[in-house]
Order: sequence, then structure tokens, then C-alpha cells
Amino acid sequence: MALNSPPLKSNPAILCDWVELKTLADPRGIYRLNSLKRFWDTHRENEDSDPEGQHRREEDTDEQGVGGEDDDAFLDSVIEELAERAQCLSESYPFDFDGSGTRFSLKEPLSEGATIYLFCLILSNSKRGEILDGGWLPNIDHITRDLFQACATLAAAGEVSGCAISFGWPRPNNNPSFLKRLQEVYVLFGEGEVVTNPRAGVSPNPKDEEIDVIAWKPRLDKAAGTDYLLGQVASGDNWEAKSIKGGATDSFHHNWFYQAPPSEPKSSIFIPHLIQVVDGGKGTRRDRMNAVTAKYGIIFDRLRLPLLAMRGISIADGLENIGTSVVIERRGDVPKIGVWVTQEIVKLQTATAGQV
Repeated sequence: MALNSPPLKSNPAILCDWVELKTLADPRGIYRLNSLKRFWDTHRENEDSDPEGQHRREEDTDEQGVGGEDDDAFLDSVIEELAERAQCLSESYPFDFDGSGTRFSLKEPLSEGATIYLFCLILSNSKRGEILDGGWLPNIDHITRDLFQACATLAAAGEVSGCAISFGWPRPNNNPSFLKRLQEVYVLFGEGEVVTNPRAGVSPNPKDEEIDVIAWKPRLDKAAGTDYLLGQVASGDNWEAKSIKGGATDSFHHNWFYQAPPSEPKSSIFIPHLIQVVDGGKGTRRDRMNAVTAKYGIIFDRLRLPLLAMRGISIADGLENIGTSVVIERRGDVPKIGVWVTQEIVKLQTATAGQV
């Protein structure tokens, strides 16, 4: 076993993650969404035989789960959520619907952006809980988390249409010291004057000062005033504790520059999870994104990151001409992500063999 029964009373986004993983678990890469109706019918029948359960069902709302009195409305809510993912991600969404919207299948072949989506999906669902019963849990180690930093770096390049440096620890190219790497990066950037020695009172050898990705769009005139992004990468569940907006961004520029870059930095955070409405709350995903962006800066979640990473790959490969030379790190790690995803899908299929 690996997957629990579908979490019918959960947020629609959680149920759709279950559908996507269920599709990966099938060796043919197919899941028929009509199968959810059977689970829903059984769920309804059980509640109908229990007056307390019936009462709870009548009070259920779309904000609380994918409930509802009508079987068609239940299935429609699932299809709408999946369709939104497909619309947001385009060729970076790894699944297809058939004409009726009931046959859900894994695309073949997968684009690199679609592979990155699957990587984020599995990272987001790596613990026992509503979706996984513990029979299979993906192997998430420091190497895997570093591969997500590669995804974030490529997405940052796609966002700014330019250069992106993987600055967080461990760093590419034999892990140069923080200050040495900082000086190299801002020479490339062409803005800001980095200190030659650590200031008094500052740690003399930090790892990354909470800055994992540095990205900017080169200007042809090489003058200041461009897109400038500083990003934190948070692959775990505790991403809300890792915002760099305000404090970390300000102290980074204060402590390590004689003169900070004149361009205004965009504080950002990259997560494999999907921003979703709060259980029991009101509003849409867009409303929720409005609320968290004000607090955490620009959020690159699973509905944004894969498509932007695919664009970053295109720029790195020279397929998209942006009119100037660029430096984009971590392009070479994308095949490693594909290998990891393939290995985990095989493990998932093995764990679910024979599971209805």
C-alpha cells in the first residue's frame, strides 16, 4: 500500500494531488476520474446511515472540502481544479484530459518543465498523512533538496529573463567562500560595491545569509535600474518561517556592501507546494496569494515555478534570444531531477501494485 483512499473531505487541492499521484501509481499512467464517484457514493451512503454524519454533510461548504449535495458538482469541482493547473502551466503540466474530461493521463514524453512539476508534486507529498499511508515515502535528503534549489535558480532566470546564480549552500564550483562568491556575482551584475572584508560584528564566514538565489536582467547599456531578485528556497513544510522580505534582505545589503545595488530588490520565496485556500476560510486561490505575497514577497509555488523553470532552461540553452549574454547556473542538474522522479515513480508503482 502507499495511497490512502481519496481524501474526499479535504481541500480540493489536496484531493487533486491524490489524483495526480494515483495516476503516477498506475503503470499505464491513467486514472479515470469517474472512479471518484464510487468513493463519493460510498461516502454519502455511510453518512446517510448516520444522522450525525448527515448533519455534517449538510454543513459542508466548498471552502471546507470538495463536498456538495450533487455527485456531478463534486466531480466538477475536481475537474475545475485540475483544469486550472493545466491552464496555468501549459506544456509544463504533465497530465492530459480526454475530450469528456474524465480520463486523466500522464503525458508522454514529458517536457523538462513537466518533470519539474512532478518533482515538486512528490516533494510536496513526502510524509504520511491525508494522501500517503506510509507504504511508500520518497527519499528526501540534502541532495534532493539541493536539486530543488536548481529548479528555483532556473525559475528565477525565467522570471527576470536573464542571469540567475545558485548562491545558497552548497554552491556550485567547489563551494567558494561566501564573500568570494558574493564579489564574483556582483561584478557580473554590475551594480553594488561588495565589502572587501567582513564588517566588525558580522560572522566572518557565513554560508549564504538566507539568500539562496540571486537573479537579474542585464541591460544593454549596463546602467542601473533593472529586475533584481533575491530568493529563499524552501523545500519543506515550514516555508512560512523562511521569508527574506524586509529583515534578511535589508541586513544582506547593509552588512555586505559598501554601496548596495541601486536597483530595487524583489524578495522572493520558491516552494514546491501549491498555495491554496485556507480550510474554513473564504475566497479563491488568488485571494490567498494576495494575502501571503504581502507578507512573504513574490511566491513561486507549484503553479508558477515549473513553467518559469522551463523558460529559464530555454534561455540557458540559447533557444530564447533575449539580446544579451547571460549566466544561468544549474542547467546541468535537470537530467538528475528526471532520474530521481523516474526512480520514485517506480517505487510508488511497486508499493501500490494490486491496490484498487
